[in-house]
Amino acid sequence: MVLLWIAFLAFLIFREKISHFLSSTETAEHVSVTQTEEVEPPEVVVEPKIVKEKPVELTEVTVIPFAPLEPLPGKPSVGEEMEKTEEVSDKKVTPKVDPRDMIIADYDKDPFGLICTKFSRLPSRFRLQSWDGTKKVVLEDLENYDHGTKSFPRHTLSVNVPYKELKHAVTDKSKFVPCKASDRNKRLQVLSLNIKHEALSFSAGKKPIAFAVLRDYKLGGSPYQITNEMEKPLASAYDIEVEQFNGPQKFFHDLTGKPRNHTFGGWGFEYKLIGQNNSDRTLTIQRKELKTGKITRKDISWDVDVP
Repeated sequence: MVLLWIAFLAFLIFREKISHFLSSTETAEHVSVTQTEEVEPPEVVVEPKIVKEKPVELTEVTVIPFAPLEPLPGKPSVGEEMEKTEEVSDKKVTPKVDPRDMIIADYDKDPFGLICTKFSRLPSRFRLQSWDGTKKVVLEDLENYDHGTKSFPRHTLSVNVPYKELKHAVTDKSKFVPCKASDRNKRLQVLSLNIKHEALSFSAGKKPIAFAVLRDYKLGGSPYQITNEMEKPLASAYDIEVEQFNGPQKFFHDLTGKPRNHTFGGWGFEYKLIGQNNSDRTLTIQRKELKTGKITRKDISWDVDVP
């Protein structure tokens, strides 16, 4: 009994240590059981399969004939275009003529290379209507007919006084005002006025005739004379045009109102108007070749040289 009682007391004293020892033992066993070593799986060796190639069987390909697309509306098909091309090729094609060949042919006929295409005397713009002694004249302007009054405008000019022309901005009517001789815009001048009396065949009386000498600076040329009996007076200037054809193309030169020794031309040739015969309607032209300096002169006529 004593031993049991001693054992019971010892149990009570060491109960916590015994319980702690028992719990630590269970945990160690649990850990030892749960921790297992990882085992690598064995390598599996896969042997390659040998695939036997089958022979390629050739099959016939069915060819579907190509159907051409329908042409667009308004456009011919390819076949029609080929037919048209064949038709054109069968026809004779006329070769185009180079204009330069024609110019060379003209140059062979006339190596001077210049012809006169127009030669006519210019009409006078002014007509003598009346006069006041020998100091003033009244001229009618034939280029500006007045449809309201159904007449030509009249301008009174003093003799030997230069005038310049002014035009109204709205009505476009002309007005002549005196100016200096050095004025570049001077237009007209009455150089002289003479009165002659001619006997009448049907009576003993005499008829006065006025001779006025005008100079038109704009028209050019030398002074010309008009009388009160001329319905359509002519000026001294000529309307002159020439045609040059010794270059890559034909070219026209307007010599109207140009002074003597006026030079013109092109393509290596220089022409000069050195003379004018109004009765024969001929021009004396000098040609200079700029490369060689060779000078040639010729009288060209409106009636002869124009084809």
